[in-house]
Amino acid sequence: MSLEQMISVLTDKIEHHYYGKYRGLVVDNRDPEGLGRLKIRVPSVLGPDTVTGWATACVPFGGDANRGVFFVPEVGAGVWVEFEEGHLEFPIWVGTYWSKPRGESEVPKPVGADGVEEGQVQDPPTAKIIKTAKGHTLQFEDRDGDERITLVEARHNHVLTMDVDGIALSHGTGGHSIALTDSEVSVTTASGATVTLTESGVTVDAGPGTVEVKGSAVRLGSASAPVIRIGDQGIGNLGAPVAMSVTTNTQVFA
Repeated sequence: MSLEQMISVLTDKIEHHYYGKYRGLVVDNRDPEGLGRLKIRVPSVLGPDTVTGWATACVPFGGDANRGVFFVPEVGAGVWVEFEEGHLEFPIWVGTYWSKPRGESEVPKPVGADGVEEGQVQDPPTAKIIKTAKGHTLQFEDRDGDERITLVEARHNHVLTMDVDGIALSHGTGGHSIALTDSEVSVTTASGATVTLTESGVTVDAGPGTVEVKGSAVRLGSASAPVIRIGDQGIGNLGAPVAMSVTTNTQVFA
């Protein structure tokens, strides 16, 4: 092949093939084959009205049965488009991009330890965030002194937080919570009743009444009656143990 022929072939290949990345907008994400493919409008290549065929997904992990990363963009999302070996009939979507419509960044905003979304995008970007269209969020915060993992169920605002203090789970609509620290596990209801478990025992505090279990002793009390202790032992006149002691004026009902 002469130099002129080689140049002609290369020129023809370049003119009729499309290499590199092009901006596109998702038109359809309901792939009938269930492969995560998209139909995309790519104005700079196909014009403003023409839509691609099903564009194959290019993802960071997968390629085998029932494993991989499955994040399919929503209709209207901005995606980067390539064409396999430059051929328009083989489109590929290879990622997404954010814009600033009306001057506001589309980057997902971080959430605080309470699961509430903050007002601004992070600066500097110390957290890694996965956030869905409904607001469900998984966030990994690497900021020094504030390292934590937060999981938020957005519809009911259920929040799971793991940080230096321990693990906290809150029920967004019911107001109940569970907390695990180095020294105790506690369950708190919306009304303020608590169950606390420590190395020394278990305490149930229901407001007007409490139950405390420590070792072999059980302590019962309320706001309107004296305390009952079961399991305290002393030595009687003849040396026998006294298995139960009750404070003055206590009433015990069988």
